[in-house]
Amino acid sequence: MLVVDILTCYAVAGIGAVVGLGLMSFIQTDQPRLLQTLNIYRWAFASVSVMSIILFAPHEQVPALTKALIGFAGMGVCLMAWAFRQLNGRRTHPYLGAGITLVVGVLLWAAALLPEADYVRCVAVIFAVVSVAMAVDQGWLIVHNVRGHVSELSLMVVALAFALHWLVVVYHAFTVPGPYPPDWLHGPEWLRPVSGIGVALLPLAVAALAFSTINARLSQQLRARALSDDLTGALSRRGLRELGERMLALQQYQSSQIAVLMMDLDHFKAVNDRYGHLIGDDVLRHVTQVIRDRLRDDALLARYGGEEFTVLLPVKSAQEAYGVAERLRKAVEMNPCETKVGPIRITISIGVSFHSPTTSLEEDLAKADGRLYAAKNNGRNRVEFAEV
Repeated sequence: MLVVDILTCYAVAGIGAVVGLGLMSFIQTDQPRLLQTLNIYRWAFASVSVMSIILFAPHEQVPALTKALIGFAGMGVCLMAWAFRQLNGRRTHPYLGAGITLVVGVLLWAAALLPEADYVRCVAVIFAVVSVAMAVDQGWLIVHNVRGHVSELSLMVVALAFALHWLVVVYHAFTVPGPYPPDWLHGPEWLRPVSGIGVALLPLAVAALAFSTINARLSQQLRARALSDDLTGALSRRGLRELGERMLALQQYQSSQIAVLMMDLDHFKAVNDRYGHLIGDDVLRHVTQVIRDRLRDDALLARYGGEEFTVLLPVKSAQEAYGVAERLRKAVEMNPCETKVGPIRITISIGVSFHSPTTSLEEDLAKADGRLYAAKNNGRNRVEFAEV
């Protein structure tokens, strides 16, 4: 049987986390969402890196020191789970994410005051709850994310393996009494080598996946900027055609469908006539930001011309497309544009069509444009759908 020293694996995990911190420092971006994700990863790796201290601990202090380090490891795992969500487009309020992380750390440190048997069980239960929640959350993201990138699926596999491991450890902790090892990982003998290797490799594996995923996103964004509209930062019409055709080509290999949203600002000419084109430009930039903030990363947002915008979005159903369109319409209506002449309230009309294998992008856009004019003729500030 392979013999693996768990304490050494803890130290290797700490060193791997230091490497992860280094990898995160190589990523440069001005995107607020990615910056927040990077900061969470940095805190996660910083928490786990503390485990490298075990290399320098006197032998007699190892059990007590390991209890303290396990608390930092638990916080690191929580932060990784939080970063997973951010990286996949799901926002967690900073207070909630930080609160859960601190609660896990405090619980693990408080459990260190309990008798050995109770401590081992508490550690197993806490890590099992965290890992299962992470696996369920990551699975939910994958199921509801039509992209299914390899990196995201890899994160899903890591989360599932981590959860299964801790469920086995929980069962062992409640059914098999001590003696308990100084590393406090009280699991079956056949599982201990796997546990040790997994602990050692986890930070480095997460860092590599996060590094590749974030760099891939940044590359996509740089390409999008080259095809973007100077005023709003959304895609230009040329960018929409180039990236839109690529999206439609990839869609044939997926179970999703592409919703095409054509949006037009209501009475925008009156804004320009009353306040001038500079204020009108502010309104266009504001509306672009409101819409962009409420779209997933896999959506394409383009300024189609003047005050008209287009969104191409992979969806699983017409109901999902309707929900997105209504959410965008309400967001624009509920967020007036703050300008030097005061707040200006804007509404938008939206026409929606769906791509089919027998139609081209131009035909999809024309159909959505027809529904947009129907929305305007029916009173504006509404969503009109073409037949699926």
